[in-house]
Amino acid sequence: MKPGVSSARLCLTAFGLTSLQLLSSVAATAIPPPSGPYHVGKTRRTIHHYYDHDPLAPNNVSTAFLATIFYPTAQKPKVPPQPYLWNGIAEYYENHWNYTQGFLQSLTSVVQYDAPFLEGSVGQSPFPTIIFGPGGGGPPVDGNTILLSELASHGYTIIGVDHPFDQPYIQFPNGTAVVGTAWDTWLTSAHVTPIYETRVVDNRVLLERLPQIVEELNAPINTSLIGSLGFSLGGAGAVGSMYDEKIVSGLNLDGSFWGRTAANDSSSDVKKPVFLFGQEGHLGGDPSWASFPLWQTGSFRYLLVNGTTELDFFDNTFWRLLEPNPRLGGTIDPYRMINITNAYVKAFFDLTLLGRHASILDGPSGEYPEVLWYDKHGNQYPLT
Repeated sequence: MKPGVSSARLCLTAFGLTSLQLLSSVAATAIPPPSGPYHVGKTRRTIHHYYDHDPLAPNNVSTAFLATIFYPTAQKPKVPPQPYLWNGIAEYYENHWNYTQGFLQSLTSVVQYDAPFLEGSVGQSPFPTIIFGPGGGGPPVDGNTILLSELASHGYTIIGVDHPFDQPYIQFPNGTAVVGTAWDTWLTSAHVTPIYETRVVDNRVLLERLPQIVEELNAPINTSLIGSLGFSLGGAGAVGSMYDEKIVSGLNLDGSFWGRTAANDSSSDVKKPVFLFGQEGHLGGDPSWASFPLWQTGSFRYLLVNGTTELDFFDNTFWRLLEPNPRLGGTIDPYRMINITNAYVKAFFDLTLLGRHASILDGPSGEYPEVLWYDKHGNQYPLT
């Protein structure tokens, strides 16, 4: 992913005053901790799948993708906070975005690798599961830890999907590393569309394999109540996966639409609750965000955040707080952006998957005046 290039990336949940006070007490090298009642665990699984239409893989053949699972745990962290990014991905962004060498490698998280799952029946949980897709060209799932761990701390299980060669760097559980460079140069829509289609295929395979994965993990992960979420290209993939009957609702963080979702006709209708949440530039600057809303018959919300760019919808909004760079985000305060993203993403899934109402989804809110509401025709709602 490159500053100023609209392609694809990541994203989200809820911080109140208590959470912001917590943030202020965190050491400079720690990313914001989650605020929910649970601690957060993380594990990874290799999902084997032969796919011979992969536009980024050698000979167009890929044989596996990586699933990273964030989940609630009762176990308190027993070791010092761990680095939250692979060195390979940290070095990539330090070099490409001119962050100080070693800066991103020094950042830590309280998320615990392979912590025990909560007690419960295998395949069952009172909390839903969310499939997550990162941005095209990065950063991978781990670069969205602030949002994903926040959701997990409130009970959700989030399964993030990283496709090899799509990301600058990923590392499978057996230690195999895969470096991707395709997004370091400009890709045309003819290139991006098949990459998007690969994302949708990955999500479909994950949904098909989910019961088996949960059995292997012996985990209380909900296999029947599922939402989809993603950033940039991952956001488009999240909505594109909503045509699958297993997905109940979906949220697109700042992603232009591709494939079927970009069709300016009724075939793009997902017929389910869908939420578009992005930067100001989409209004009048992204034809797909103008056409997609017109055809939706399900519950629909279209919100843009003042003072943001694409690079504010994943963990970079915190990175730039520690090393400010006007090229790498908007004018919005990073903690404020974390608060807003976490609040709205969690509220949407609480409503559509758990039936829990949140007033911030009723319309423009005085609590969050930076969040602007629009109807399907691009007309802004007045603040009430």
